[in-house]
Amino acid sequence: MANAPNINRSQLYLWQQRTLFIGRFEEALELAQGAATLTVSLDQPITFKTKEMSTPINCHSLILPPGFSVTIDTQHARVANCHLDVLGHDYYRLFSCAQNSLGVLGYALNTEVELAHCFTHMLNSKMNSKEAFTYLEIQLKESGDASLVSPSTDKRILHVIELVQNAATENVSGEALARSVNLSIPRLAQLFKQQTGIPIRKYRLWHRLYLTAQNVGKGQNLTDAAIAAGFTDSSHFAHTFRAMLGMTPSHILSQVKNTRIII
Repeated sequence: MANAPNINRSQLYLWQQRTLFIGRFEEALELAQGAATLTVSLDQPITFKTKEMSTPINCHSLILPPGFSVTIDTQHARVANCHLDVLGHDYYRLFSCAQNSLGVLGYALNTEVELAHCFTHMLNSKMNSKEAFTYLEIQLKESGDASLVSPSTDKRILHVIELVQNAATENVSGEALARSVNLSIPRLAQLFKQQTGIPIRKYRLWHRLYLTAQNVGKGQNLTDAAIAAGFTDSSHFAHTFRAMLGMTPSHILSQVKNTRIII
């Protein structure tokens, strides 16, 4: 059993495949995220509510597909909020653990106790980036049915994802991306959405948020970090940040001193 964590401490892990925040959120999260997301409370229940729901639902864990809109009130609980792989392999596996679901949203995972122990251990530990990634990878693979994976990955979409990541600060045109994989623009847009759950433009913005967080971890202030990641100005960054991560940039800034950022 791990020792009780410092209640004021948070951790933010930044990997190319996933990102993970463990700590407290002072605000409710109004999410329309650019990646599938696993949220697990490490202590008391949290609540979630979609636009179609009249009352919120209590739970300790939920799994969301990319682009899904939901409001999560963490009730000041310590939570782990993990943005999962862009191609959906984590999502399909974890969704199979959900004891309850509302369409594509799953909640009350049957592995939530094990996952909470995993994230608590990560919060208490001093794992480096590689150690933490390997540890989390094992935990996620042990959750759910390994045979339940996303549809076969189209190598052309993998190529486009790599192009977007390698030129995140540039607005590579849809025509150029489509030409690189010998597809028409409409067909590329259709395939990309099928494989990732989001449009190319939204994925590009999502990756820029990842790069911004990475730049902050390297010591840049938030505005400079956002511009370096490809956002046109601080207003564009703040709007994207709020829309995808469900909170204001100032909220994260207020926690930087108490957050261990692992790149």
